[in-house]
Amino acid sequence: MECVVRPAQSTDCDHVMAMIREIAEYHNKLDKVTINSQVLGADRFGGDPFYQCLVAELAPEQEDKQGHLISYVLFFFGYSVNTGRIVYLENLYVVSEFRGPGIGKKLLSEMAKAVLARGCSEMKFMVVAWNSQALAWYRHLGAQDKTEASDWHCFELGAEALRRLAGDGR
Repeated sequence: MECVVRPAQSTDCDHVMAMIREIAEYHNKLDKVTINSQVLGADRFGGDPFYQCLVAELAPEQEDKQGHLISYVLFFFGYSVNTGRIVYLENLYVVSEFRGPGIGKKLLSEMAKAVLARGCSEMKFMVVAWNSQALAWYRHLGAQDKTEASDWHCFELGAEALRRLAGDGR
């Protein structure tokens, strides 16, 4: 199946939001989705150099679904004192009916080209432990599980902890 990978545009926001909601619903976290298409467009697709989004759409030859978005990848840039400029993969999603023929790999390959051109030396991301198919796929691509290999642990400060840290007092 042929697809075209391109940078996301503000006109893609509704489609990307639908995929975000689909992921959230699958994980029973739909109530946690607090962003909407307008905010997504302003934050992510408004020329912000920090966030980038690529989308995959069906190739023009497939006229019955031309322009139909089937995948997206959302990523942002950071810096590590150990390795220099890095990229964080926030989310990669392929609509279920289009999984298998290499769309996700094509999307990640285009992302890799873009971030290497910006001087990034590595990509960091997380995968939930129960998603054995994704874990195997990323390992097949050459990714290393840092929890297993380097004993690194991923932490998160939630809203309440952030407020306490900021001295909000709530």
